[in-house]
Amino acid sequence: METKNDLLRIVENMARFDYCVEDKIARGIEENRKGQFRLRFLDDKGEVIRDGVHVRARLVRHAFHFGATTFFLGQMETPEQNALYEKKFKNLFNFAVIPLYWDTLEPERGMPRFAKDSPFISRRPPLDTAVEFCEKNGLDMKGHCLIYNSFQPDWLPKDNREIKIEIDRRLCELASRYKNKFVDVDVINEMLTIYKNCYKGNGCRNLQITDERDHEKWCFDLCKRHFPFSRLYWNEGAQESFGEHYRGYRSFYYMALREWLDKGAPIEGIGMQFHAFWPHWKNARLYDEISRICNPLRQLDVLDCYGEFDLPISLSEVSVPSWHGDGEDEEAQAEIVRRLYRLWFSHKACDSIVWWNFADDTAFQGENIYHAGLIHRDCSEKPAYKVLDELINREWRTEIDADARHGELRFGGFFGDYEIEAVTADGKRTVQSVRLYRDTTGFDNRLCDFRRTDIVIG
Repeated sequence: METKNDLLRIVENMARFDYCVEDKIARGIEENRKGQFRLRFLDDKGEVIRDGVHVRARLVRHAFHFGATTFFLGQMETPEQNALYEKKFKNLFNFAVIPLYWDTLEPERGMPRFAKDSPFISRRPPLDTAVEFCEKNGLDMKGHCLIYNSFQPDWLPKDNREIKIEIDRRLCELASRYKNKFVDVDVINEMLTIYKNCYKGNGCRNLQITDERDHEKWCFDLCKRHFPFSRLYWNEGAQESFGEHYRGYRSFYYMALREWLDKGAPIEGIGMQFHAFWPHWKNARLYDEISRICNPLRQLDVLDCYGEFDLPISLSEVSVPSWHGDGEDEEAQAEIVRRLYRLWFSHKACDSIVWWNFADDTAFQGENIYHAGLIHRDCSEKPAYKVLDELINREWRTEIDADARHGELRFGGFFGDYEIEAVTADGKRTVQSVRLYRDTTGFDNRLCDFRRTDIVIG
């Protein structure tokens, strides 16, 4: 067990580099997460309303994806706790991971657990339950994981050809029911240590086709046929991404991505896990290893390196321990979270950040000892939750209350979905939703000006 001040020492080590990263983070947020917007106000005849339009513009949803898993959805002790869990989840997040692990999704062949009345399995809600929650609350979805080399059902055939036929059938069924619901999908996951070690009996790595030479390209090609409108991600672990295996352009993960992209695999996103408790499993000191992966200069070097692929990077599985689960360690967890989220949010290559286990005591197997949730098991908020609430819902928000000039309002703000309320001098009023994303704003060559979004007040 680590000493009580280890997390505090990690915070101190991160703070040593404030002098060279804080300005960079502030500039990155301004340059990469915000834009210049132009609204034009028209009457019902299409004429510009030149005078007397008062406007309130409010960001209601970030373009950037802040997310968590839905693994414990509906599985708290009481209905009241389930409702509180959902309330706190949707307060922070606009993105959610849907569990597609094959062993628990289809424990009996031909009987997938899609429907809401499917048999209970801990940490694996029926897919319809998770999807319905996301659709009801306007959350984008990511499916995890389509062809993982772990967690296969016991009934899987022994022959490679037959295994591939079953995978194709599985993807066909998922696509038939949920095809266009997933914005992103993880295609493959944690590939570093599988070579000649993926057969049943050697731990949880039990998908024997993984040893085939073209496995990665076969997976991505197949998934693109079934999920043509989802971005396809390769997902790797914290150590492969940020830790001991990171060697810049000579890293395993970097070279593997380079190889398969060069061979035409439709890899469309890079997933980087950040389970900060992982090094302790190897009897390494928590302080030494987490200090390495939390070091802000190393973080920036990793993101700059992989950013050269010009693919979106997802901080795909984030866990930061509050080691002893007491006040001091929870405060340290919160400060580490604040520093990491600000850095990730500021970087041009980053597209999403996904917290893995939202509540304490809801993690996989022995991971609960690390107290890496954002809320306690009773759904009370930890300091880390309050930090993210402050960042996402207050500091990184845009609200404008102003008069339009000559029929237009121009302002700078965070990319996202806005609610626009406009009232004319004679009392006509409209409330509309508009999408002010990077690809719907910015310079318009035809206008020699910023693109404009028209708001009709009828």
